[in-house]
Amino acid sequence: MPTPNQIAIERDVSALPVFSDHEHHLPDGFFSEGLSLEKCLARSYVDWTGFAPKGTASSRASFLDNVRFNSYYVWFERGFQAMHGVTEPITVERWDVLSELLRQHHAVDPDLHWKALLRGGYERLIQDAYWNPGDDMGHPEAFVPTLRIDKFLYGYHPDQVAPDDIYPWKHYGFEGGSLDDYVALMRETIIQRHASGLVAALKCAEAYNRGLDLGEDDRAAAEAAFGRRPEIVSPEARRLFSNYIFHRCCELAIELNVPFQIHTGLANLSGSNPMHLIPILERYPLARFVLFHTGYPWTAEAAGLAHNYMNVYPSLTWTATICTSAAMRALHDLIEVSCSINRITWGSDCWVPEESLGALLAWRFIVSRVLAERVDDGRLRPGDVETLAEKLMYGNGRAIYGLPPR
Repeated sequence: MPTPNQIAIERDVSALPVFSDHEHHLPDGFFSEGLSLEKCLARSYVDWTGFAPKGTASSRASFLDNVRFNSYYVWFERGFQAMHGVTEPITVERWDVLSELLRQHHAVDPDLHWKALLRGGYERLIQDAYWNPGDDMGHPEAFVPTLRIDKFLYGYHPDQVAPDDIYPWKHYGFEGGSLDDYVALMRETIIQRHASGLVAALKCAEAYNRGLDLGEDDRAAAEAAFGRRPEIVSPEARRLFSNYIFHRCCELAIELNVPFQIHTGLANLSGSNPMHLIPILERYPLARFVLFHTGYPWTAEAAGLAHNYMNVYPSLTWTATICTSAAMRALHDLIEVSCSINRITWGSDCWVPEESLGALLAWRFIVSRVLAERVDDGRLRPGDVETLAEKLMYGNGRAIYGLPPR
């Protein structure tokens, strides 16, 4: 049973605006045609379980049997219920009715997919449109772009393709030249977008493609790879080229005074422990490195980095829905050990509003329970609850990304 403190704090936290430091919200077209519950789930983290409904009663029953206690699914369902005004759970018997309700709501209001986020409590959402880096989806009312720099890390040859089928030379209009010319184009591209207000942060998600062993900054190795055809460039040469470009991005983040968001944890588990970033943290003390996902499952390591390094900004983005229990433990740790309480942030890291709203409910639950536990056991004075809640829900995000309230 919730304690009286939990009930009161949850009520107050739920009334606060929310700042999200990370989203992948999908373009308008996704929500305009053929939308269904299956399609929505397929673009949620529930799909990452490996189980998916396939349009039949038996496949839906099997899907629910396997995933309905999973954290991703629990919060997706709660977000779906909150957004579409239903109280009953998703069941095989109610599936088609609920799917049609979802379709109708989005069809009646084509802007529902982003307006629902604002109505649900979000005030700002940092958008990572990795398929078109720097895009605000045409909805600056809600989204402020981060610029994913990953594509630049692959630009050693015009025929080299980056993740999401983007050819860096073609995408960014590089017509050839030297390595210095390429770096100059990258700098000009990012600087121009920043000057136009289209870059709130830089973002690196290479942990999905390689390890976080980014420490070497070898210009000679980058020169040796640049201009060579992909089939004759070794994996090690590619790694060193991408390292060289990553270091230039660290320098640019300092120059522009923007946060540099880095994916840590999960992804390529063999190389995504945030401890691999220590050489980077030590080389660039003036950079502000936002370490996403609290390095899950290495949340204690992420907290240790937040303790030892003044340039670490720990973010619980995604952690809340990966494993709610772990996120609560991580938040307790971060409150206690972070260099500054003003550096802890959160984001939903979702593609569809139903899941984003569920993630918001998860974050409210976590903040409320953690603060209430600390009041109940005497580690937090009741008079400090409001101040700490405001920092965690929106204040830190506004300050770190330099974005005023709407």
